[in-house]
Amino acid sequence: MNLRLHVHHAYSGGWCADIDDDHDRQPDDPYWCVDQWPTLQDAIAAGCYQLAKLSAAVQTTYPLPRVSGWYEDLAMSRPMQPAL
Repeated sequence: MNLRLHVHHAYSGGWCADIDDDHDRQPDDPYWCVDQWPTLQDAIAAGCYQLAKLSAAVQTTYPLPRVSGWYEDLAMSRPMQPAL
């Protein structure tokens, strides 16, 4: 597994950060994806934080959970945790 963080400007505004496996990409179902970050720095910081958590989890958990959401959803539930 080769997890990677991808951050891009969303067409709907804001920034999108997602994490997927470079060896088995699932564009419609990444391991983690959050849309509408207000700044690029916020998206990168959150993505790096989540990438570190997933990298640690991959050592003990298989398969990894896949989580998607919006910035507003996460802003109310810090620290970021996978939604069930």
